[in-house]
Amino acid sequence: MRSNSKFKFRLTRRFLFLFAAVAALLPLATARADVGPKPTANFEFEYQIDPVDIVEGELIECDDETCETGNPLEQLGPQNFECTATSCSSMAYGYADYLKLVITFTDRVRESNVFTKKAFSATYKVIVSESSLQVEEVRKVVPSGCCPAMAATIALELLIATIYVNAFHLSRTILSWVPLASILTLPIVWFVFPLLQLSAGWVVGLSETFAVVVEAGLIYLVTRRTTSLRHATALSLLMNGASFLIGLLLHL
Repeated sequence: MRSNSKFKFRLTRRFLFLFAAVAALLPLATARADVGPKPTANFEFEYQIDPVDIVEGELIECDDETCETGNPLEQLGPQNFECTATSCSSMAYGYADYLKLVITFTDRVRESNVFTKKAFSATYKVIVSESSLQVEEVRKVVPSGCCPAMAATIALELLIATIYVNAFHLSRTILSWVPLASILTLPIVWFVFPLLQLSAGWVVGLSETFAVVVEAGLIYLVTRRTTSLRHATALSLLMNGASFLIGLLLHL
């Protein structure tokens, strides 16, 4: 009994140490380190008049294509719509079927046509005329941020894996396979899952689950003589969970 209690105490202490170490890493994140893309809409402005600065803006979510009734995209955690003097961008858990921009410039307020969002990470060209805005979605072959995300994710997951391996006295062979696991999963998460005709929530949920399962399976497959499936799964959950959390925090 005393031996079992001592084992539980050591296990709890290791988990607390690991949690504290990962928490300490969060403020140090300086790049987007999420394992997958987020549902976003980015607006690039082109002027048919002399350029004027943007003061503020709203992304209106509409019930129908006439947009007679609608509400601004709600600020909720990392969900937001924000503008600089020259561009606007948003991240949302899910977008309405119909959208409209209302932008306040230094000279006047302009409203756009009603438009839709097709791409998971959409980019729009906004033509600014004297009295209105014309919004058109632009097709981009490569989602932006994939390469920086891959580098940041590998660095973050290696750091977390190092802490985990040391905390539980596991074989350091695991560390040589963590980058390969990320390299195998990230391109699929970035390029394949956003093509699914599903809501943003389903795309994020499925892509995160895919990453956790595949990375845990690979780590266990190549280190099964020294690593249990429980440890491989826990490590994969921790790495991908921290990566996802940091990605959300960077949007706050």
